[in-house]
Amino acid sequence: MHAQDLRTALERLEAAGDLLRVAAPLSWEYELAAVLWRLRDGPAVRFENVTGYRTPVVGNLLNDRRKLATALGIERTALQARVSRALREPIEPALAAEGPCLAVAYDPAVALTDHFPVPLLSEFDAGRYLSAGVLICRDPESGRRNAAICRLQVTGPGTLGAYLAPTHSRAFLDVHRERGRPMEVAVALGLHPAIVVASQFLTPLDETLVAGGMFREPLLLTRARTVDLEVPAFAEILLEGLIDPREEQPEGPFGEFPGTYAPRRPNPVIRLTAVSSRPDPLFQMIVAGRHPEHLVTGAIAREAGLYEAIRSVVPGVRAVHLTEGGTCRFHAVISIRKRSAGEGKRAIMRAFSEQDLLKHVVVVDEDIDVTDPADVEWAVATRMRAHEDVVIVPGMKSNPVDPMSVDRTISKLGIDATLPLDARAAARHRVDVPAAVAAAIEGRWEEITGAQNQPTGGKR
Repeated sequence: MHAQDLRTALERLEAAGDLLRVAAPLSWEYELAAVLWRLRDGPAVRFENVTGYRTPVVGNLLNDRRKLATALGIERTALQARVSRALREPIEPALAAEGPCLAVAYDPAVALTDHFPVPLLSEFDAGRYLSAGVLICRDPESGRRNAAICRLQVTGPGTLGAYLAPTHSRAFLDVHRERGRPMEVAVALGLHPAIVVASQFLTPLDETLVAGGMFREPLLLTRARTVDLEVPAFAEILLEGLIDPREEQPEGPFGEFPGTYAPRRPNPVIRLTAVSSRPDPLFQMIVAGRHPEHLVTGAIAREAGLYEAIRSVVPGVRAVHLTEGGTCRFHAVISIRKRSAGEGKRAIMRAFSEQDLLKHVVVVDEDIDVTDPADVEWAVATRMRAHEDVVIVPGMKSNPVDPMSVDRTISKLGIDATLPLDARAAARHRVDVPAAVAAAIEGRWEEITGAQNQPTGGKR
């Protein structure tokens, strides 16, 4: 075991009581996804008996932010600071002569579904998808690597249909197109959750440096066999191949994070040149649509990126949370310690300019729990005056995945639900008993109720 591999992360989750092993036989055809939907707020799952395959499948690794903290061996309360710090203090990767991911070689001309239990995820998906594969490519001009999760449809023996979002991977492909050259790619599957989250950063940095920052040590990479790329040494499965920028084939539909299906359209094709794995590999999946893992996997990195961006203009930012109801992409709640008038609106505008998918931002005071929808709604209800505190910005750049986008633009809405600096002290007081009394009662709860493990009534 190694601190940077998926197996260590699973061991830590199991030790924390956050891993379920399922021995019952289940089909790759929707049944794995159905179980993970049923356990959407539950533990990580290891499916031991997938019909027709010897390879176990793991999922639900990132359906809750606390699981990344567990996998890193830190407290949940320290997570956002650790992830944000990784952006400020990236660490260069280290290169190993050969990694475990290259131990077993397969025929790349054979369909991946002959080797691995690639699942069917959603009812109207076009086929079987790799949903947790991190695609690695390189900018031919700067030499910079990029890592990003891309949906990958198994379209035939030795081929994958690939959707590259309009960010760095797509930009690198466009440079290859201008030069008339194929783009070398690798897909790493079965990774420590920190590497998966690092791949979701919207940053000009090489994401392998950010992963190192999250581990607080260099990420160990190894050279791929058939393409000039370095890949995570402890990946469970590694695919290598080429994308000819001139070749596109129909890909999709696929159930995307807004809870709607991305349509079938021409997209790039990966032609595989090598397939490798660790001995007895694990296959990792992420359920698509609005499943919490699909949402949270991207949210952790996006929250950290927003936090750092807002901190540059509002030093008093305290926390950033992308809400599940807003698909962890469209809606954000930001808490700040306000020092001057207008800082709430400044945070709103910085957030909109930082992430094109973001279209609804609420800024609250630091006493508001950004993860509690009722607390946020209370702040809007009691600390916002619509004629002064609502910001609407029409015609801003959006993302093609946004179902309400028109010509890739959208109107964005911000709410400044922070109290004025000169608000009366009474406006900042919560109606409650003194905190010391509440803590003392909590400590005596078993004595008071006369029962063990009785619920205390939730958050105060």
